Amino acid sequence: MQKVKNSIWVLSRLFAVGLFFTSGLDKISGYEQSLIMMREQGVSGYFLPWVILLEVAGSIAITAGFLTRFTCAFMAVFCLLSAFIFYPGYSHAHLMVWLKNTSCCAGFLLLLIHGAGNWSIDNWLTTRIKNNKRVAI
Repeated sequence: MQKVKNSIWVLSRLFAVGLFFTSGLDKISGYEQSLIMMREQGVSGYFLPWVILLEVAGSIAITAGFLTRFTCAFMAVFCLLSAFIFYPGYSHAHLMVWLKNTSCCAGFLLLLIHGAGNWSIDNWLTTRIKNNKRVAI
């Protein structure tokens, strides 16, 4: 049963970030379009590289279970900010995307509270530190 639970933790981390990883890659391939969209919403293009870094590197970190709580805190805030900035309207399409963002925020908050699970780099590092073994990163 423990293997099933551990597998579900890994799948949950993967499912939580799949959308953001592909979104980050789309922003890289459509950099100019992403800049235009951000500027149309009153957001400085200065933030685009940081958004890409969060979406791509953050997704990889969460999938691996590395710095999970730290990264999930940033991802949760990002989800809420993007919901309020980019989808403020009351149209049905905006509502659906807004709800998607808040649902993703909830998932990241759950990972923040409960951690990455047993099959994660975070757990491996914690176990090594508790056993007083050297940890070199």
